[in-house]
Amino acid sequence: MISDKVFNLESFKRQYKSIIAISVSSTIKNLKWKVDFEELNEQINWNNILGIASILSHSESSKHLEAALRIAQTCLNLNLDESQKNASVVILENLTNIPALKLAVKRNLIKENYEDELPLPFKLQTNRIKIENSILFEDQIISLNRFQKKVYDSSKKNNSISISAPTSSGKSFILYQLLLDELKNKEKTIVYIVPTRALISQVEDDLRILLKENNIDNINLTTVPLHYINNGETNLFVFTQERLHWYLLQSENPKVDFLLVDEAHKIDNSNRGILLQRKIEEVIDRNPEVRLFFSSPFTSNPEILLENIGKSKYKDTINTEFVAVNQNLLYVTQVKNKPKEWEIELILKDEKIEIGTITLQDRPTNEAKKIALITKAISGENNGNLIYSNGAAESEKFAKILTQLVEKESSSPKVKELIKLVKTTIHKEYILGKVLENKIAFHYGNMPLLVRQEIEKLFKENEIQYLVCTSTLLEGVNLPATAVFIRKPTRGKGKPLNENDFWNLAGRAGRWGKEFSGNIICIEPNLWGIKPSPDKKKQKIEKAIDTIENSKADDLINYIKSGSPRIEAESNQEFEFAFSYYYSKYLQNKLNPNSKFHRELESLFISIQDSITIPQEIIFRNPGISPIAQQELLDYFKTKSDSPEELIPVYPEDVNSYNEYIKLIGRIGKTLAFFPPQLNAPRSILLINWMSGKPLSYLISSSYKNYFKKGKKISIDKVCRDTMDEVENFARFRFAKESSCYIDILKYYLRKIERADLIELIPDLNLWLEFGVSQTTQLSLLSLGLSRNTVIALTEFITNTELTKEQSLKWLENADLELLNLSPIMMVDIEKILIK
Repeated sequence: MISDKVFNLESFKRQYKSIIAISVSSTIKNLKWKVDFEELNEQINWNNILGIASILSHSESSKHLEAALRIAQTCLNLNLDESQKNASVVILENLTNIPALKLAVKRNLIKENYEDELPLPFKLQTNRIKIENSILFEDQIISLNRFQKKVYDSSKKNNSISISAPTSSGKSFILYQLLLDELKNKEKTIVYIVPTRALISQVEDDLRILLKENNIDNINLTTVPLHYINNGETNLFVFTQERLHWYLLQSENPKVDFLLVDEAHKIDNSNRGILLQRKIEEVIDRNPEVRLFFSSPFTSNPEILLENIGKSKYKDTINTEFVAVNQNLLYVTQVKNKPKEWEIELILKDEKIEIGTITLQDRPTNEAKKIALITKAISGENNGNLIYSNGAAESEKFAKILTQLVEKESSSPKVKELIKLVKTTIHKEYILGKVLENKIAFHYGNMPLLVRQEIEKLFKENEIQYLVCTSTLLEGVNLPATAVFIRKPTRGKGKPLNENDFWNLAGRAGRWGKEFSGNIICIEPNLWGIKPSPDKKKQKIEKAIDTIENSKADDLINYIKSGSPRIEAESNQEFEFAFSYYYSKYLQNKLNPNSKFHRELESLFISIQDSITIPQEIIFRNPGISPIAQQELLDYFKTKSDSPEELIPVYPEDVNSYNEYIKLIGRIGKTLAFFPPQLNAPRSILLINWMSGKPLSYLISSSYKNYFKKGKKISIDKVCRDTMDEVENFARFRFAKESSCYIDILKYYLRKIERADLIELIPDLNLWLEFGVSQTTQLSLLSLGLSRNTVIALTEFITNTELTKEQSLKWLENADLELLNLSPIMMVDIEKILIK
C-alpha cells in the first residue's frame, strides 16, 4: 500500500523524528532540550511532510494514523503559514478528529470559521467526510469519528456486537448514542453493566445529562435494583454484575431488552468474571431476543465475547486501532553521579529519542520524594497531573510530600467546599482535607462516593493540579490527564502491573479535546518488575471460566473433593464461584458431555448430590458460595430446632443488636465463610452503624475512640483507610453476599419445620448492607441517583421512613432545600435529579 511505502521512506522517517522531538519536548516546560528547536525545525520540509500525512490519514494502521495526527497537531501548534494550517485542518478532518479541531479553535490556532478558508476542493472533501460520518437523531446532526460510525452502522444490522478500541477513541459516546436510539422505543428495559461501584455513579451522571440534553423524560434511570420497579415503563438500569444478580432474583421473568456490558474484558477477572459470565447467560436464557453489546479496550479477540451467545445469526465484531490522541512513552532515569539531574528519553517501537534533561529542586533521598520531585519538575505549572500509587496509604504519602513542593495558593470556593465536605463526612483531621489546600488530592475506590465524584470533577476542571490514584483507574474510571507519572507499579501485594494493565492505566494520558497529546512518564523503568514496552499489544481476553477449565481444572476438582474447605475459599474465591457455576449447570443438565472435564465434574457431583439437600433455587440464588458450605449451614440450623427464633437476624436498632450480630457473624464465619473470631465484635458495631445509616464520619470516630480507650496508638489516617476498607470489602461485599445466603437457607428451614410465621421478622439485610441504609425512604432516595451522604443528610428532615421513589421525588420538589443548610456539593447532587 502507498501508505506503507511513504511511511518507510528514509526522508519521511528523518523529518518525522524531528517532529516527534519538537512535539514532546514542547510539553515539558523545565526541559533542557537535547537538540535546539531551531535545529530540529530546519530538518523538516513542512509541505512535504504534510502531503505524506494526508496520505497516512486514510490508512487503517494505528502507526500511520498516529503519525498523521502528530504531524497535523504539531503544525498547528507551531503556527506556520496559512496554507500549511489548512493542510493540517484537512488531515484532522480526514481523521474525523473533531475534538482536536475544536481545541485548535479554542486556543486560537485556527479561526472559528476555518472551513471558509479552505480551497474549494478541500472544502468539498471535508464536507463529504463529515456527511459520511454523521447521523441524524431527532432532527439533530451528530458528528462521529470513523470508529463510532462503524459501530453505529453495525448496530442497525446486527443484534449482538463486540467492540474493541483504544482508550480515548470515543467508545462511551457511541455507546450512549446507541442507548438513545433504544430509548426511542417505549417500555424497554435496558441494563448497562459496569465492573465496579466506582463506575456506577459516573455512568449514571453521564446518562442523566444525556437524557436532559436530548429532552427525553419518563425514563426510570436507577442504579438500585428495588422490588417495586415497574416493568410497564421504560427502565434504564446501571448495575454491576452483583446488582444485576439481585435484579434477576426479583421476578420469575425479569425483562431485559438491551444488555450493554462495558469494560467487558473484565470477564477474565477471577470470581467476578465468572459471576459476570453466569449473569449474561441467565439474561439470555430468560430473554432470548435480548440485544447484546460488549465494549472492551484494545483487545485482540473481542469476538470471544460473542461465542455461544444467543441464537441470533446477526453478530458482528469491530476491532479498531483508531487513534484519537498522541501518547508519549517517556523513560526518566538519573544521570550517573548527579542525583538532581534526570534524563528523559522518548521510547518508540524501533528506537529511542533523547529528549533532554530536567533538574530537580532537591536530592530525592527516598522513593516517595523521588516521585514527588520528578512530578513537580516535569509538570511545572501544568494541570492534569495523575500520579499512580500502589495503594491507599502510598497515595496519602505521595500527596503529603507534594504539599512541600507546591506553593500554597488561596483555595478556590469549590475546593473550600470540598475541604468542608471531607471534614464533615470523613474526619476533620483526615489528610485529604489538608492537601487539598495545595490543589493536591488522592483518590481510591473505598472513599465515599460524593467525595470521590467531587475530586474527579475538580480535577477535570483544573481546580486540582495533582491527583494521586490507585488501581481504581484500571477499572475504567474516566480520569483523562495531561501526564501520568508511574514508578514500579503493582496491582495487589507486590504483583507487578502486567503489560495490558499498564497500557490501560497509561491510556489516561492525553485528554481528547483538552490536550493534543499526553505523556506517560515512567520513572526508573529498568527497576520495574515488568518493564513498560512501547509495543502496545492488544490484550487477549480469556474468560475466567475458561481459565479454570484450561489450567486449574485439577485444582478445582481437588477443592470440591476435599469438601471446599472454608480457609481455602478465602484465598480462592474463584473456586467458590466456579464450583457453584458448574454445580448449577449440572442441576440444569447443561454440562457438556463432550468435555472430559465436565464428565469428571458430573461424576463428582453425582457422588455428593445425595448429601446436599439444599433446594436448587437456593443454590442458583447464591452463585458465589459452595453448595457444600450451604448444606453445612442448613445442618447447623437443624441442631437449633427447639429455638429457631435465635437464628433470625435482628434489626440494627434492636436493643440487643450488638450481641446478636456477633453471633450472626460467628455462625456465618464457621459455615459459609472463614471469618477471624477476634473481629466479630468490632465488625458487629460496624454493621449496626452502617445499616442504621450512620455517617462514615461516625464510624471512623467510633473506631478511633475504641483504639484510644485500649491505649493503642494509631494515626487517624490509618483509621480512616481501615474503616473505609471494612465498609467496602466486608459490609458491602462479603457479608452482604453471605448474609443473603444465610437468610435464603433460614427461610427454607423455617418453612420446613412449619415456622413460616417467623419469616416476616427477617430483615432485608442484603440491600441494607450494599447501600448502608435501612429505611425505605433512604433506599428510594438512593434509587433516584443521590449519594449516601446526601441521603443521610436529607433524611434527618424527612419524618416518613416508608416513602416510595415517586413520593421521595415529590418531597424533594416541594421542600425548601435552602432551609436545610446542606453542603453546596450536596445541593448540586440534589439539583441534578430535579432538573427536568
